Amino acid sequence: MLTFLAPQFLWALLAIPIVILLHFIRARKKRQDVSALFLWKQAKEQAETRRRFSPSWLLALQLAFVTLAALALAQPNVVLANRPDRILIVDTSASMAARDSEGVRLERAVNQAKTLGRSAGQVALIRASTEAQVVQPLTNSVADVETSLDALVAVDDTANLERAVSLARSLSPTAEVHVFTDQTLSESNLTLHSIRGDALNLGISALELGLQQLFVSVVSNHPRPQELTLELYQNGNLISQAPMLVAAGGQANTSFPVQSSDGVFEARILAPEWDALSLDNSAFVGQETMRVVSNNNNNALARAFSSLPNVDYQILPNAALSAPDFDLRVIVGTLPEEVTQGNFILFAPPVETPNYQLISDWDRANPLFRFVDLRDSSLGLANPVPFSNPEWQVLAQSTDLTPVVLESRQDGLNIVAFNFAPSQSDLVNRSAFPLLMANIVASFRNESLLSLGVSLPEGTVRLEGEREVTSSFTDVPGIYRSSTGSYTASLLSAEESRLPSPTLAENSTSSAGEGSSRPTPFAFWLVLLALAAVLAEWLLWSRGRGGWKFIFSRR
Repeated sequence: MLTFLAPQFLWALLAIPIVILLHFIRARKKRQDVSALFLWKQAKEQAETRRRFSPSWLLALQLAFVTLAALALAQPNVVLANRPDRILIVDTSASMAARDSEGVRLERAVNQAKTLGRSAGQVALIRASTEAQVVQPLTNSVADVETSLDALVAVDDTANLERAVSLARSLSPTAEVHVFTDQTLSESNLTLHSIRGDALNLGISALELGLQQLFVSVVSNHPRPQELTLELYQNGNLISQAPMLVAAGGQANTSFPVQSSDGVFEARILAPEWDALSLDNSAFVGQETMRVVSNNNNNALARAFSSLPNVDYQILPNAALSAPDFDLRVIVGTLPEEVTQGNFILFAPPVETPNYQLISDWDRANPLFRFVDLRDSSLGLANPVPFSNPEWQVLAQSTDLTPVVLESRQDGLNIVAFNFAPSQSDLVNRSAFPLLMANIVASFRNESLLSLGVSLPEGTVRLEGEREVTSSFTDVPGIYRSSTGSYTASLLSAEESRLPSPTLAENSTSSAGEGSSRPTPFAFWLVLLALAAVLAEWLLWSRGRGGWKFIFSRR
């Protein structure tokens, strides 16, 4: 079967009608007045010469050139019917981004996979990441496979090769399975292409924030002890640095005292020039400051939110709903129907004749009530409940079964509502209230330490210096923000940072079927034929104009 590696160039064949049109325009006879009869003799000789070399030959050679050039650009490739189907598994773990003396490991894997794909029947591509993923189902299109290969990025924490192999065999039990990785694999009935190299690396393998302490671990695969400098940043500002000595192929630990745990911390290695992997030279931990605004100046609310770490609390009585760039809004009153996005804590507006009740029951298993005791809290309830959303989930209720605390989280609009005003309840003056607000804030943060390679919600941005870059997954260490919260992403994998190196037994990799995996060299010969057609057309044309005598007379 004939396929083309670059079929878009076949559009160049549309130039054939243009060549034919230009040929006949050029061949049209013209009336020529002459001043002497001796010119008729010369014209007769030229006509006899042109008859020996018919213009149809010139046209044929011109069309041959256009056709051959278009086919050469399209890169034809013959796929024989008996060529085996192949499933290509490419490791995209972080270590595949390392640069050896032979180049970047992933680039080498991609090039080898392309070579095998061009000589196969049907080809599928599986990305071996933390979870195996089919990025290209079985297809005869070499171009589609190579496009998918070029899109691979090596950033994942680990690669589940066993799961990838199992997935490959479920796609086609009879297809050849080829695995491109720098890891070892004990599976049988497959071809392992080892992509190991001689890369040397230092990397941060652990970062933890404790009580006024930050703990850091660094690993090395260098055969000799290494001295390095470790820097510590808090909210982008350098606060400390310290020297470290890492044993040969070992690990070193250190800690930094910190005055405050507010904000995001970054540990950064000042890596030497030979360091082969940049993904593990920095790591992040902590929380970004949450910006909270309220339209009510209740003292109990101010005390509760001001006591929370990493919370910036402001009171904007007249502009709480419209104020931009706030992560959470605390509103006393009802929420307008046009509000469809954001995080809100709602309190009912004060009522003239509140229905005072005690809280009788609450969902103790809900994370919002962790360490929170609501017994004997007196509340002036609004009746009926002033919140109209039909999707409310009741989390707490009074002795007469009136809803007290409600929750709604759907389509980017997240609300925790209280059916009382802060000024008409003693709950806001109890120790349970700051704990309750802290739990609610934590639920809205939705922050966590992510591994690299994790998919992110649509619209997530990554902080890069002072600007934000749209991201679909965690491709580099840093801070990521989405509509549901913010995240810190780091590699933190000693296994990936210790870059597997080759051994004597691994230098000779099994590569069944690789000898016949070269693309057919049609394009080269088509280019030669196209050039030959141009040369022949030029010689015939020049001969028809009087031969070499005509050519040199033009000078």
